[in-house]
Amino acid sequence: VSLLPLLIASVSSVITSYFFLGDDLLFNFNFSDKFEIKDILFYAVLGIGTGFASIYFTKMYFAILKFFERFKTAFQRLIIGGLAIGIMLYFIPPLYGEGFGFINNLLAGNHVEALGKTPFDDFKDNIWVVILLLIGITIFKAVAMTTTFAAGGVGGIFIPTMVMGSALGNVVAKVINNIGLGFNVSETNFTLIGMAGLIAGVLHAPLTAIFLIAEITGGYELFIPLMISVGISFSVKKSAIDY
Repeated sequence: VSLLPLLIASVSSVITSYFFLGDDLLFNFNFSDKFEIKDILFYAVLGIGTGFASIYFTKMYFAILKFFERFKTAFQRLIIGGLAIGIMLYFIPPLYGEGFGFINNLLAGNHVEALGKTPFDDFKDNIWVVILLLIGITIFKAVAMTTTFAAGGVGGIFIPTMVMGSALGNVVAKVINNIGLGFNVSETNFTLIGMAGLIAGVLHAPLTAIFLIAEITGGYELFIPLMISVGISFSVKKSAIDY
């Protein structure tokens, strides 16, 4: 009974989108790296990482909201929030905005363009500096988003979650590829699956995460690693809540 109106709403939405926007996509992705069985353990590690990142995201969200409750006036919240966000943006400029460009650049394998200009440009030839900057985005995206809300701004959780997940997935892949043990995984695939892991953990929507990222890829070639990482991420977050 519920399925029919859902299908009608979905079809109506797709047709309306095609009518106004054509077949343009928010995320440009060309599938090139196939899933390999030897990478299963690494996808499991990514699932654990996104699970703990989801716990961090949730705890940080409520902690910052509670912190801003102590300020009695909107002006105080605006000043404190503006200063905090300004400092974060100075050191990590990709935190600014929605993050579509950041995600697309990571999917294209261009982390230099994704990071843009930062105070650390002279050191971006060092891959470990790049990794640290991406870790900074992973950590501070949740802080910047929640500070914006608490200071009186508006926005959503969905896209910041994807930004945070894409950065974390890219970090995990870069660490695996550069740790010196001879491993080589697809940074693009890990970027995509990192987004799915965060969506599953933060929003408690594992099936949405799996099918959303599967559709972004234009197929289901990554369905197995998606299920592995998303399942583990959701389980880690759920276990933490139940505990």
